[in-house]
Amino acid sequence: MVLRIYGLKDRTFQKIAMLGARNNSLADKLCAFLLALCPIIQFYKGIYQNAGFTVLILLFPYIAIKFIRVLNRDGIDKRCLTAILPMILFQAYKMVDHSINMNRILYGVFFIFLFLAIAVGCINVGYFIKYAVLIGTAAGVLLLIQYICYYILGFHLQLAPTSLFLKSSAGWIAGAQTGLYGIRGLKNDFYRPCAFFMEPSHLFLYCFPILCLMLFSQGQDRARLRYAGWITLAMFLSTSGMGVVCSVAVWIVYFALYRSKDNKRNVARWKNMLTVRNLSILIGVVLALVILYFTVPVFGKTVDRFLKETSTGGSSAVDGRNRLARGLIRSITGSARIFGVSETLDVSFNMPGFYATFYKFGWIGVILSYWYYGQFVFRVRGSGFWISLIVLIVSFFSAHTHGTFYMMYFIIVQMNAMYMHGRERIAVSDGYFRSSVCRADVNESERKRTAWNEAIEPIGGNE
Repeated sequence: MVLRIYGLKDRTFQKIAMLGARNNSLADKLCAFLLALCPIIQFYKGIYQNAGFTVLILLFPYIAIKFIRVLNRDGIDKRCLTAILPMILFQAYKMVDHSINMNRILYGVFFIFLFLAIAVGCINVGYFIKYAVLIGTAAGVLLLIQYICYYILGFHLQLAPTSLFLKSSAGWIAGAQTGLYGIRGLKNDFYRPCAFFMEPSHLFLYCFPILCLMLFSQGQDRARLRYAGWITLAMFLSTSGMGVVCSVAVWIVYFALYRSKDNKRNVARWKNMLTVRNLSILIGVVLALVILYFTVPVFGKTVDRFLKETSTGGSSAVDGRNRLARGLIRSITGSARIFGVSETLDVSFNMPGFYATFYKFGWIGVILSYWYYGQFVFRVRGSGFWISLIVLIVSFFSAHTHGTFYMMYFIIVQMNAMYMHGRERIAVSDGYFRSSVCRADVNESERKRTAWNEAIEPIGGNE
């Protein structure tokens, strides 16, 4: 799969099986690009509710046509259909919980159809991921430019058009215009730009899945490492505490379990951690982080903000996201703990995904949504495993893991992980491994010998 942009060719995932790879028309590419934009533009004005919903409504007829065509041909991955079932049940439950009206029914049916369309391969996920990688890379470049403009040239380069913000997004206007204010209108201790995202945490949520894809997918190469470098830079420069911690953890896992000269399939092995080279890199990374913490004020304050209480007695970013939510949840009693209190969350703070789901839809909503997210930790390997594990962890700190558009973003990536895992199992059972590495022009005996050697080699961790 090749993405051409102004004459340049990107072959990042050309030889890896991707869900919806048959959809290669210009319209398919445009559809993938618009879907990749939805998590960002959901906070801007649109014809209906917001720009994100407007895009989905405009794409609906096209996706519906693709859905009908896909149902009439062979090749639907049953593993993807079974994987999306908990999310379908969750959306159906949301339609009837608390009250039933036409708007709720239409909303629920729309997203049930959309998630089914993703699962059966109506979206070319290869192009979707490529556009997401380009967006993340562009964020890294633009953040670097914003820092140069602020610290060297003396002005803030505004990239988010505040005149198009929704009324509900007004809290981000001061931050977008200056880079110095948070959503509550309080001035930050340091400069916190976030390129064209609303706030640093949004950039983190968008970038961590593609960072995992760059580092943990089959057949590692230098191009993907370069993209991973820019995406990591974006997560660091945004000063998102979760972004910094997550990116460091992901790179440590990569060097500890994946990085080796003979690991062409990019498989996690415990023995990789024991090599002199990787141990030296890990020790160097830890020392570099310690030095950065004590010598670079912005980096130190970012870590402190995420983990420590403030000097004025305020909560850390982690505790601040949970303390008020826990207090609210404790006040819920009776049947409300099973079915939830209300779909309307009228509070003055952001509730993390777990607590917000419990408050809105009770234990039933929590079980259905975490059944969906949790299954991937046990059913897929490689990037899909790490992405799903991070989503589960972050859902206790961020409100957006259960929000419509980031949930859709994660579903697209996770459905592709399930599809790739299924293709790998089929290829191995056929007698040779048809992955990005084994598609080289080698004869059948070499392929079988490679598959046999890889089958008997002990593999630790997750691929």
